[in-house]
Amino acid sequence: MCAASSNLRAPSLVEILLGSILSVALGVVLAAAILVLKPVEVVKEPPKEPVAGKMYYIEGRKDWNAGRRWMFKRDALLQGHTVSVTEDELNAWVDNIYPAAAPSPSSKDEGPKPLIATGTPNFRLMGETLKLCVVYDVNIFGYSFQVVAQAEGAFQKPKGKDLIEFEPEVFFVGNLPAHKLLILKALIFGQVVNCFELPEDLAQVWAKLAEAKIENRQLVLTLPEAS
Repeated sequence: MCAASSNLRAPSLVEILLGSILSVALGVVLAAAILVLKPVEVVKEPPKEPVAGKMYYIEGRKDWNAGRRWMFKRDALLQGHTVSVTEDELNAWVDNIYPAAAPSPSSKDEGPKPLIATGTPNFRLMGETLKLCVVYDVNIFGYSFQVVAQAEGAFQKPKGKDLIEFEPEVFFVGNLPAHKLLILKALIFGQVVNCFELPEDLAQVWAKLAEAKIENRQLVLTLPEAS
């Protein structure tokens, strides 16, 4: 017994520090995963009595009759005119560009589900800010659940860049406040927006925009006046 115990040694300071760092990192990852996977309630209208600590996803309006005007406004924008787009029109426009995947006619014919299926973006115009929401269907080991990404902010032209970009001030993935993750905020949000690519004609017009802003619950896209 004495001979066996004499071969034991106390862990070094480096080993203790590494073990502590790994334990903290694992705890942070697990805590973040719990917040990301915590359910978000999807509602059409803001709840009259919101439950404390509960996250909500309030869908932007989709009145198809009112939203039909988006086609005329798209054509006007492509022709070089400044346009103002309502919430209904914006969501009808986006649904046309990024249609939701059609459901399988028979569950028996379904093959393996993708690990992550990206939903159609949804927009809400709020005062002087825009709220972007994307719902992801996640499938892991036969279990399916939804993760909701929500970002609220405004359009800005970053220094040193010519292209107007959406800059989120508040950004949640599930219940995780990603806007508090400093440098990771931009990386995570980039993964959200990079899933969607504008059609070539709209991308060319967007590159020419002089200003994009939310005014009176409308998205105003301003093109420079022709000289």
